[in-house]
Amino acid sequence: MPARKTFGSTAFAAALAILLSTALADPAVAQDGKQIYNNRCALCHGTDGDGKGIIMQIAPFGADFWKANDDASISKAIVEGKGRMPAIPLSPEETKAVVEYMKANFKK
Repeated sequence: MPARKTFGSTAFAAALAILLSTALADPAVAQDGKQIYNNRCALCHGTDGDGKGIIMQIAPFGADFWKANDDASISKAIVEGKGRMPAIPLSPEETKAVVEYMKANFKK
């Protein structure tokens, strides 16, 4: 059991490092919502927004929140973090692009 906890902590730290390193990239590079989502969100939330990303077993959050909330709530969760999800430093334009991409593809 301790090995699993250590693996979980290591995997979470690695995911956070990836998220933070992509946040330091040139914001002009990734204006497309899909690209931003895939680079900064899919690791945990899955490519289909179903919450079945690589880190799902460490930070269990799925699509229910994203489907049940409005744009403002989703945007706030992205930029401020929610629960075990860290804040993702995106510009307002990037955040809007991600929310629009999620609405178009995941709220079905």
